[in-house]
Amino acid sequence: MLSPVRYTQRKFRPGGTNGSIFSLIAATLGAGTLCFPYAIMVNGIGLGIILIIFGALISYYTGMLLVKAANSSGKNRFEDMADKLYGRRCKQVTNVLNLLCLCGFIMSYIVYVKSMLPNILLLFWTEE
Repeated sequence: MLSPVRYTQRKFRPGGTNGSIFSLIAATLGAGTLCFPYAIMVNGIGLGIILIIFGALISYYTGMLLVKAANSSGKNRFEDMADKLYGRRCKQVTNVLNLLCLCGFIMSYIVYVKSMLPNILLLFWTEE
């Protein structure tokens, strides 16, 4: 069985539309790494590192599950996998959940920009 990284390298060629979309999603999810210092600050070094490693293991496990589902269904999109493996109703639920997830990402980025933009502007446009 392929690892999630090798599976992605095989399915998405560089410069293609699918590869570009995957890169955009990976960059969006990469913003989650900004939470690592906060996790350590709140939980301490020992527990923070344990929680980060635990999160990495869960991410790897779910990535492997996605690879297995994609291989067994022969599909590459969440909606298509849900349709092939569980039926049309699950495909519709997956569509709605993907939409809600993306809306949540958009709202969190809007809140983040709204809270940080005034400070950034003050940093560059005030005289000291």
